[in-house]
Amino acid sequence: MTPDELQSMLQNLIESGNLTKEDAATLMQAANDPAAMELMLSKLKEAGAGDIGSPPLDINQFYRDGTDMFELRWPIQASLPISFDQLDRKTQFFVLFQEWSRRELSGSVALNAGQIEEATSIFEECLARAQQLQVGELVARSYEGLMRVAERISDRKAASKWSKLAMKARAEDG
Repeated sequence: MTPDELQSMLQNLIESGNLTKEDAATLMQAANDPAAMELMLSKLKEAGAGDIGSPPLDINQFYRDGTDMFELRWPIQASLPISFDQLDRKTQFFVLFQEWSRRELSGSVALNAGQIEEATSIFEECLARAQQLQVGELVARSYEGLMRVAERISDRKAASKWSKLAMKARAEDG
């Protein structure tokens, strides 16, 4: 999909407010391309779409020096010039952080398309990814994704639980 086609699809989404399953699948596929993901986030932010993903984060704020390397637990969509295991710790962190961001966007797209089970599964994966990185803000945003799923299905008890866990994750991280 070309940037112009993607921009046109996003404009139609913004104007109509309707997201078909086909459009959701196309957007989730496009999210694998970092440039396309950046375009999607900026276009949706421009339109004031608060339910599609979370505001961008500065990865540098969350990296902590260490000696332990990260384990690759999920497939990486971005192509790397060398294997993940050969990357230094900081680059591994940045790759995994970006993959978390891509998956969070996929979860929001699935939720907005009414794909409740898919969205739940993706946000649960986001939570596991965030816990691996030990970034409280990502943990909190993962819980907020699960909270939005609970809100969509009118499960107030679950929404309240996820909201409290998001607040706790932020409090522990700050």
